[in-house]
Amino acid sequence: MPAAPVIPILPNGIPALGLGTFPLRGDDATRAVAMALEIGLRHIDTAQMYANEADVAKALRASGIPREQVYVVTKVDPSNLSQSRFAASVARSVEDLGGPPDLLLIHWPPPDEDLDAVVGRLVEEKNKGMARAIGVSNFTPAMMRRAQTVAQGAIIANQVEFHPLLDQREVLKEARDLGITLTAYCPLARGKALQAELIRAMASAYGRPASEIVLRWILQQGVAAIPMTTKRGNALSNLNATGFELSGHDMTALSSLGTRGGRLVSPSWMNGRWD
Repeated sequence: MPAAPVIPILPNGIPALGLGTFPLRGDDATRAVAMALEIGLRHIDTAQMYANEADVAKALRASGIPREQVYVVTKVDPSNLSQSRFAASVARSVEDLGGPPDLLLIHWPPPDEDLDAVVGRLVEEKNKGMARAIGVSNFTPAMMRRAQTVAQGAIIANQVEFHPLLDQREVLKEARDLGITLTAYCPLARGKALQAELIRAMASAYGRPASEIVLRWILQQGVAAIPMTTKRGNALSNLNATGFELSGHDMTALSSLGTRGGRLVSPSWMNGRWD
C-alpha cells in the first residue's frame, strides 16, 4: 500500500488540510472526526455556533492519539462577543473540548460591538492560557489590519470563504503582508466549483476528481482547507490533493474564475461591510 500523503504544515503551524465539522452534531460529528483522524488528518475545525465541541472532543479522546498531535480550532459565536459573555463562552468551549484549543477565532466581525474591544478580549483569553493561539474569521483586509494592530501581531489566522468562484485576492495579499494564514471554508463552494467547465476539463486532463483540482489550487497558494465530509472515500481523495501540483498556467486560469459575486455565505450584519 502506498504511503499516505504528507500534509504540509503552514508557517503559523496550521496543518494545510483538515476537517470542517459544520453542520454535524452528535454521533454524526463524532464519527466524522474519528474517520478523519483514522486516515491521518490532524486538523479539526469546530465552533460554538456548531454546537458540536463536546462531540469533537469525544472522538479525540476515543482515538488514542495524543492531544498535542491534533490541531483543534474553535470559534467564539457572535452572540458571545460582549464583555459579559466572551470569557464565560470560552470557558465553556475549553470545558467541552477537554482543554484549550490550539486556535481560538472570533467567528464573525462583531455586529454591534467595538472591534478593538472584542479583539482585546480575544488577546486576554490567550494570555490567560485559554487558547494556544488566536485569530479571526470572515475579516476583510481592513479588519485584519486593525485586529493585528490591536493584538500586537498575535493574530495568526483568518478563516474565510475561499474557492475558485470567489475573488479573495485582496484578502490573501493582505494576510500575507500581515503574517496571517488563511484557512478556506466552503472550499468546494458547496459543490458549485465542481461543475465549472474549466475545472471539469482540468480534472480530465490531470486524471483526478474535480474536488482534488480545487483543493490543490487552494493548498498551492499557502491557504489551508477544511472541507467537511462524512465519507471515507471523499476524505481520502481530499488527502490526495497534497500529492501533486498544478502548472502555473492552470493556477492562473483557475484564479481568473473568481468574482466578488461568488460569495455564498453572507449574514445580514455583513451587508455593505465586505469591501
